[in-house]
Amino acid sequence: MISITAAIIFILFGFILMKYPPKSINKVYGYRTPLAMKNQDTWDESQKHSGFSMMILGAFNGIIGVWSIALPRGINNEKVQTIILLVGVVIMIIFEEMHLRKLFNKDGSRKKRGK
Repeated sequence: MISITAAIIFILFGFILMKYPPKSINKVYGYRTPLAMKNQDTWDESQKHSGFSMMILGAFNGIIGVWSIALPRGINNEKVQTIILLVGVVIMIIFEEMHLRKLFNKDGSRKKRGK
């Protein structure tokens, strides 16, 4: 049941983050890592991209949740579902940081597109 609850939360917040991202850098909500908070450009890019990633993670957890109900074997364990969720969050953060580092320098300036 943890996976289905997490799926709903991640999809909902991912959608909100994509469609209604925080307009300015803040310390309350949004994807807040040091690189994401360097400047407004990194902030805007990170909010939209992380919202999409949250929706993907939510969909994955929804599949895990439905699978745990349909085939209640080892994955129906709350500990297993929690571990899957936490690993997914870590992977999402790594993916987001790789995306930002591909587009921005460490100081937050956009990388120039080369040939």
